[in-house]
Amino acid sequence: MYHYFHLTMNSLKLGHFYASILFSLNIFNFCNAVAVEQDLSLTKMERIALEKFKHEVSSLVSEDYMKEDIYLIRWLRAKNLNHEQATAMLLENLKWRKLNNMSTIHQEDWSDFRDDYEYFIDTHDKSGRPIATLRFGDWDIRNAILTGKGQRLTRYLYKALDEVTAKIRALQREGKQITQWVSLLDMEGYAISTHGCLGCLGVYLSYVTAYENYFPGSVHDIILVNTPSIFEVVLRITRPLLGEATRNMLHVFGTNKNQWQSYLLKNIDANQLDYHFGGTKIRS
Repeated sequence: MYHYFHLTMNSLKLGHFYASILFSLNIFNFCNAVAVEQDLSLTKMERIALEKFKHEVSSLVSEDYMKEDIYLIRWLRAKNLNHEQATAMLLENLKWRKLNNMSTIHQEDWSDFRDDYEYFIDTHDKSGRPIATLRFGDWDIRNAILTGKGQRLTRYLYKALDEVTAKIRALQREGKQITQWVSLLDMEGYAISTHGCLGCLGVYLSYVTAYENYFPGSVHDIILVNTPSIFEVVLRITRPLLGEATRNMLHVFGTNKNQWQSYLLKNIDANQLDYHFGGTKIRS
């Protein structure tokens, strides 16, 4: 009886895990990931649409960066140049930012999360795009849920999204033609027990939904290394269902270091990767 119960619970956990992956990948299917050249150049239709959109929404936004063409075009592209839908999406973003106090999120004390849920945004790929690096396998998502910190972890992830996009704007102010960022995850240590709980699913969905709705088209590459076989099985099943842009953006590698390190070093200099990823960068 116990053995049966144990197997059933494991099956449920696997089901939650599969659901999170399937939902996340299908959400990403709608992301408008484009090359930097496309981001920085506008078609005739986009120019016309942007001028109209800019006139309509400039008085609604308070931050200067929100009035810039490179920011506004994302909302139009996310909605295929539909003004009404793009305006609604932008207004929803402003509402979300106010509701979540995003203007002060970086001034909050995150010392209780930095060690256990560590991430870095201090490197860049060969094109200059900032890299958000994290050893996701070390993140005990379940523990955050059990200790009542699930919502705070979700907010911590919002902070990371806002931080990396702010980094892009800083690079743009320096005159660099950077419009997107790279997500690099080390999955070593991933386990259903710490990452596949039902409460964990809520964190994942909140993160993916926030990216899709409030930071559209900002990711260039999603790279997973040391991905466990259970993860790869789901991806093999779902990959044919993904759009071309999503398939091109998602790069999943197993535990063969030679394979994933070759890809990383093709796109990222060794001094921009720490030793976990086969690089030479040393962090204090």
